[in-house]
Amino acid sequence: MSRTSDLVEYYVAGRRVPSAFNGMATAADWLSAASFIGLAGSIYASGYDGLAYVMGWTGGYCLVAFLLAPYVRKLARYTIPDFLGTRFSSNLVRGLAAIAAILCSFVYLVAQIQGIGLIASRFIGIEFSIGIFCGLAGILVCSFLGGMHAVTWTQVAQYIILISAMLIPVSMIAHRERLGWLPQLNYGRVMERVEKLDREVALSPDEAHVRADYQRQAARMQQRIDALPKSFHDERTRLVNEIADLRRHNGPLREIDARERELAAFPHDPADAQVRWSRERDALSECVAAPVPMTEAFAPGSSADGCSLSRCFI
Repeated sequence: MSRTSDLVEYYVAGRRVPSAFNGMATAADWLSAASFIGLAGSIYASGYDGLAYVMGWTGGYCLVAFLLAPYVRKLARYTIPDFLGTRFSSNLVRGLAAIAAILCSFVYLVAQIQGIGLIASRFIGIEFSIGIFCGLAGILVCSFLGGMHAVTWTQVAQYIILISAMLIPVSMIAHRERLGWLPQLNYGRVMERVEKLDREVALSPDEAHVRADYQRQAARMQQRIDALPKSFHDERTRLVNEIADLRRHNGPLREIDARERELAAFPHDPADAQVRWSRERDALSECVAAPVPMTEAFAPGSSADGCSLSRCFI
């Protein structure tokens, strides 16, 4: 507590932390809850295009480290608003920089706090709100009492845990697949295997069968669209009759519930049916096209997700 009362101790740990450990602490900032949850979520939601997320903020780290941090240190300032306010001799610039820093930090901390609550609720078994409160309380106590010295060494430990949790399973999986303990050095062999599997699956009769099945489904959907509005009324009547028949003969409750959910999700009118069925037809038509080989780059704006058997097989 006596050390953190000093500005240099609080912000830069008295400049006693070795550079290697500072680098580990910086890497732990990158390997955070926002990184794991946000990156996994963005790739799950948008496929190949989600990789732009990790490239964007990794580039931001490098830009700050190489273009901004040396000048902040040279001017003997500890925060970006303080640096800009001193550099331009303007309290207005200082205030604007402080507002921008708070907004950026707020967006980032929302993901961090969400991660704290999720981890606490899943692993400790406490409520989500209590987990957030405990996590924030621990962070505040650590930063208030220990300053950058405590934060740095805590993140060094976090870095060691996270990098071990990432590299050890990858190395074990690579060794099991006969790629050695350092799979980073065997990407060429991996790409050769993937290219061979691509060719085998592309020539497989099952691949042609899957694509033909998607084509038949798209053709049937087009027939339903062409028969509107009659097809809308026929499909709705069929569902209603099936539900009534199941109830009349005391059918399984599971089948009745399934038919009722299908009826609830059915289009409201012929116009809604045309919009929904056209969307389904387009999705099926996309699956008919040959998949992009895994060894080829995807065109800008295209999706990495494929519907054919080759994607599932790879």
